[in-house]
Amino acid sequence: MKGLKLGIITILTIVFVGNVSAQDSKGQWAISAGVNIVDVRGGDDFSGRFNDYLGNSDWNWANSPLSRITAETYLSDALTLQIAGSLNKLDNGFDDVMHSSFDVNVKYGLDAVVSKVFGKSTKYFSPFAYLGAGYTSLKGVGGEAMLNYGFGVNCWFTDTVGVVYQAGTKEQLSDVVPSHYQHSIGFVFMLSK
Repeated sequence: MKGLKLGIITILTIVFVGNVSAQDSKGQWAISAGVNIVDVRGGDDFSGRFNDYLGNSDWNWANSPLSRITAETYLSDALTLQIAGSLNKLDNGFDDVMHSSFDVNVKYGLDAVVSKVFGKSTKYFSPFAYLGAGYTSLKGVGGEAMLNYGFGVNCWFTDTVGVVYQAGTKEQLSDVVPSHYQHSIGFVFMLSK
């Protein structure tokens, strides 16, 4: 049943992205591949959550150097639609539980904010904030829809190749998968029509 739900979500996402990209005047796509870290959130107050976010003692590192992939299409100069998939193994506080997620996020480029604050922006450094939803599954525990939000930055070496860092929260909507932070870093490649 879970596989059927995930399959339907995947098909609907592909149809949606196809319709969005057909209306996109820029027609630019980006893909990225890299590694991710999952940090199950601890603490109930802001101070506890902040300390947990900065601390790395309970991080769950991916077993593979390729544990997260994304595909993105540019909707406008500031908006990007991102589809992401990741795998990880939770062995810190868990008994080697497989963590998998499929996410759809809308990213908002902060280049205009950088330009206003510093007087200009650069094409080599491009920060962003994101909001989205996804489905996260823990093998043997179950899965659930989650709310995603966070920030990141693209650092471009050339017009088409760079490094992307993305960090955010995956907020639980029920009690199946605990809320957690997910950090990722990888190479990003800009494609065009």
